[in-house]
Amino acid sequence: MKLALRATKQEASDIFSFIFVPERPLRWKAGQYLHYILNHPKPDDRGVERYFSIASAPHEKHIMLTTRFAPKGSSFKKALKKLKPGDVIEVCDKGGDFVLDHRRKMFVFIAGGIGITPFRAILLDMDRNKKPLNVQLVYANRNDDFPYRKELEALKKRHPEFRIDYVVGPDRIDEKSIPQLVPDMEEPAFYVSGPEPMVESLDKTLKKLGVSKKRIKTDFFPGYQWP
Repeated sequence: MKLALRATKQEASDIFSFIFVPERPLRWKAGQYLHYILNHPKPDDRGVERYFSIASAPHEKHIMLTTRFAPKGSSFKKALKKLKPGDVIEVCDKGGDFVLDHRRKMFVFIAGGIGITPFRAILLDMDRNKKPLNVQLVYANRNDDFPYRKELEALKKRHPEFRIDYVVGPDRIDEKSIPQLVPDMEEPAFYVSGPEPMVESLDKTLKKLGVSKKRIKTDFFPGYQWP
């Protein structure tokens, strides 16, 4: 399927969102991802394909891709940033099980940097479907420039049950801070999304803290360093 770029917006100093319109209606669950193909001249060894979480909720109808740009980024990212409205990118292989388990009543979402993208979709989807946001979002970033902060704060105003804890570097989410941040470790389902090293580390940490495997879902982003 082809997507046409509608607009680009800056979410933080080095993070941009790309809003695409699909050529025909596309259905997905909040938290899933797409496989993107962007052919461009002289691709580097990382090639012309990437997987990105769908940052938009299904009711928004468009596809939003949000990503961080490093000073020495890949040829794919450089080509992505050069896209103009009307330019086309190809997608396929929609998938992923990082979706809300509606059997659970309480959730802790742990996001590291760009790992906030699937949570944006999930939270907006819950809000749209008039579900209570029985969620504690623990959101870590290298600095105070948090992507989607205004949208998250707007959700918080509408849902007093929704809690956000911002963790700014050099502070970390780790074995010491998690029990301090999360008062109830027994009931919630824990969803962890972010750079691969962070997700692998927190998966082990949560299990060490007594959280069972069945209460943990993870979604990692390859190619990102942490912290």
